[in-house]
Amino acid sequence: MKYLIFTLLLITLHSPLIAQERDTVPEDRGAVERLKYKQAPGLALAASKIYFSDKRYSISGFGEASFVNYQGPKDTQAGDLELYYTNLYRFATFFGYRLRDNLIWNSEIQIEYLHDGTNESHTEFVFEAFVDYLWQDYLNVRFGFLPLPIGYVNNNDEPVMFYSVNRSEVERLINPTTWIELGAMFYGSLGADWSYALGVSQGLNASQYLSGTWIRQGREITFNIPRRLSFTPQITYTGIPDLEMSASGFIGNSGKDHTVMANGVERNIDAPVRILTGFVKYDWGNWRFVSVGSTGSLGQTEEIFELTRQSEGIPQVMGTSTYGYLFELGYNILPHFGKRKLPSEGFLHNTGEFKLPIFVRFERLNTHRRFNQDLARGINPIFPTNLTPNPGEQIGFTPSNLRIWTVGANFNPKENIVLKGNYQFRNNITDNPEALQEGNRIEFGFGFIF
Repeated sequence: MKYLIFTLLLITLHSPLIAQERDTVPEDRGAVERLKYKQAPGLALAASKIYFSDKRYSISGFGEASFVNYQGPKDTQAGDLELYYTNLYRFATFFGYRLRDNLIWNSEIQIEYLHDGTNESHTEFVFEAFVDYLWQDYLNVRFGFLPLPIGYVNNNDEPVMFYSVNRSEVERLINPTTWIELGAMFYGSLGADWSYALGVSQGLNASQYLSGTWIRQGREITFNIPRRLSFTPQITYTGIPDLEMSASGFIGNSGKDHTVMANGVERNIDAPVRILTGFVKYDWGNWRFVSVGSTGSLGQTEEIFELTRQSEGIPQVMGTSTYGYLFELGYNILPHFGKRKLPSEGFLHNTGEFKLPIFVRFERLNTHRRFNQDLARGINPIFPTNLTPNPGEQIGFTPSNLRIWTVGANFNPKENIVLKGNYQFRNNITDNPEALQEGNRIEFGFGFIF
């Protein structure tokens, strides 16, 4: 599998059809025209290509690969490979088609392969498929399998759009990334400085939750529509040059009409999820500052404990309250290395687009800010007929109370290509003996968009 992904990456990078330039008129050089580096609401750069294309159709995509070396203990018993993978390979391709001037089809197929360096691996296929009806500046509609307008990375998920090798822990464990659901999104502008989005979608599935990654594994791409829908509102301000500020949230139930038995009585599960998140991004010359903050809550964790025991065989102790935030500062040091020669360009380089940003980031998060202490001992107080765990039963309890410093550098040989490296100083400061052991990490990777 990993060799197939590497082949796709190399073919794409060496294609003579993917040379790109910012805000230039694309040449008609074949199937893949030049990227204009503009973003449509709720989408990253490559995913937005069809909205600014001079052709009726567009082909775009991105790829990335990363390697993680652990400088200390690694707990592989957490039940979620997201917490301890050694290698990640991801490739996505988009196809967009303009059905009419105001009616646009956009779609994505993504393959992701993870392994932990030993025997465990996981392959996942993700797809998007949606239609935009562009009615007025103040109201447009997107319908289908679409990314939710929440957080920073979920709508800026292509590797040239963030500094670290892998996505931040705040936006993997608190705000899930690659969060795609069946639903609709209403979006538009509120004057020159403000824009909004409102997603209405199917919601999460609590039966798939895992303690260590909170609600992340509850994401699913299905045609199942529950009785109660979820809502994702977002408001964004861009009234100051080079500054973007956004606040968003998620409100919905994740019970998906599941039930569990309590004292011989069937009990409905709502499992309400509430997330509030925001980010600030500011570019000033060679500097870039990004800050993200998020807080979340999850209800009926006692019922989820029994539901996950029933559905997956391992009851999960979920955090009823979580939080996370980060501050990141980057600076492009390349202009200090003397005068540049006349630009030259090849398949994998363009000297006029060289960048060498260094960065530092601080993260603080806790997946179990509050949780039911009895559940961690296998005792469920709302189920008196099952007050003790079954003999030999495993309890899913992986609290992550993390403090992380990340320092690293990127090199852009071309605007659409990046080589990355960083070192993470990690500390799980919870005093619970069940906490995931944390070692420092060295990470290397590369990525591209087209």
